[in-house]
Amino acid sequence: MLDFLLPANVIEVIGGYLNAGGPVVVALLVSTFLMWLLISERFLYFLIYARRMLKTQSGRWDEREDHGSWQAHAFRERLISEVRVENERFLGPIKALIVITPLLGLLGTVTGMIEVFQVIVDTGSSNARLMASGISRATIPTMTGLAVSLTGVFSINYLERKNTRVVAYLSENLDVDAGLGYGAKRRLTSSDEEAADVNITPLLDIVFILLIFFIVTATFLDEVGIGITSPTPDPPEDLRRPPPTMILTVRSDGFVMIDDVRMVDPRSVTPAVEAFRAERPEGVVLLNAAPDAPIEATVLVLDQTRIAGVDPALAIQRGQ
Repeated sequence: MLDFLLPANVIEVIGGYLNAGGPVVVALLVSTFLMWLLISERFLYFLIYARRMLKTQSGRWDEREDHGSWQAHAFRERLISEVRVENERFLGPIKALIVITPLLGLLGTVTGMIEVFQVIVDTGSSNARLMASGISRATIPTMTGLAVSLTGVFSINYLERKNTRVVAYLSENLDVDAGLGYGAKRRLTSSDEEAADVNITPLLDIVFILLIFFIVTATFLDEVGIGITSPTPDPPEDLRRPPPTMILTVRSDGFVMIDDVRMVDPRSVTPAVEAFRAERPEGVVLLNAAPDAPIEATVLVLDQTRIAGVDPALAIQRGQ
C-alpha cells in the first residue's frame, strides 16, 4: 500500500488513469481543480475573514447614534447587504462547475460508446477485449464526473447554510429602536422558495452504461446463407438492347476485315479497337478467323486487341 505513495508510482497511476479515461478526464480534472480552488477560498473566508467582517459591521452600527430613523434602517440594510454580497462571492461559478462536471462525464460516456460501436463495425462481433478501451473511456469519465459533482453538492450546501447563518446572526445583532413599524430586532428572511432543480444527467449516464453492458454481453451471429435477388419485372431499356459489336474477320490472305466494311493490316488493329471502345465503352469485340486463315495472323490480331485493353470473343471456323 505504501508503494502507491512513492512519486514515481503516483505519476504512473495518474498517467494510466488519464490514458484509460481519455481527453474528457483531463477536462474533468481541470474543472475539478478550479471548483475546489474556489471552494477552498470560500472555506477560508468563512473561517477567518467572515468573523472580522461581522465585527467591522457591528462596530460601524454601534458608532451610529441614531438607530430608529428611516436612514438608520437603510444603513442597517446596507451593512447586511454588504455581508451577504461578500458571502455569496464565487458561489455562482461553483454551482456552474458542479453542473458542468456531470455533463462532461456524459460527454465521456458518449465518446466511449462511439468507440465501442466502431469496434463492432470493424470486427462484426462484441469482443470484450477489443472493446475494453472504449468501455473504460465511457465509464471512467462518468465515475469521475459523478464523484466530483457529489463532493461539490455537499460543499455548496454547507457554504449556503453558512451564508444564511452569518446574515441571520448579523441581522439579529444590529438592534433597531422601535419606530416606523420596525421591531427592535428584525430578522431578514425570504419567503421565496427556491425551485428544485431536476438534473437528469446521471440518469442518462446510467442508461448509456447499461447499453454498453448489453452490447458486451450480447452475441452477434453471422449466419452463412444464399442471397437471393429477385429479378426486376421491367428491366431497363439498356438491358434489352444487345451491346454494340465490332467484328474482326481474319481472311485467308492474312488481312483483317472490320465489320465486313474496311480491310486493314493485322498490325493496325489496335488503333481501330481503341477508337471503337472510346466511342462505345460497353461494346464487345468478336474475332472471327476463316478456316484457312494463317495462324500467325490470327494470333497477331488477338494480341493487338489485348494491347488495346480488350479481351475479344474468339470464333474460329472449321473447314468442311
